[in-house]
Amino acid sequence: MKISLFFVGLMFCVAAFSARVEVDVNGMSCGMCVEAITKELKATDKVEGISVNLDQKKARFTEMKDRKISDAEIKSAIKRAGYEAAKIRRN
Repeated sequence: MKISLFFVGLMFCVAAFSARVEVDVNGMSCGMCVEAITKELKATDKVEGISVNLDQKKARFTEMKDRKISDAEIKSAIKRAGYEAAKIRRN
C-alpha cells in the first residue's frame, strides 16, 4: 500500500511540473509561417503538443516533463523560423 501511494504521489509531482506555454508571435502571415515555427519548436526536443494559430498569432505547447525549455530557447527557436516571440506566458 505504501509503495502504491508513493508512485501515485510521484506521478502527481512529475505531472505538476509540466507547464503549458503560450507565445505571442509577431510577423506570421501564412501557413508556411505556422509550419516553420512548428518545425523549430519541435527541433528543441523539449516541447510536445505544439499548436500554432495563424489567426491569433500564437504558439502553444507543453514543456516535456523531464526537459524544461527556457524563454531564451523559445525566442531563439522562433527567431530561427524568421519571427519574433513577443510575449511568453506559462501556466
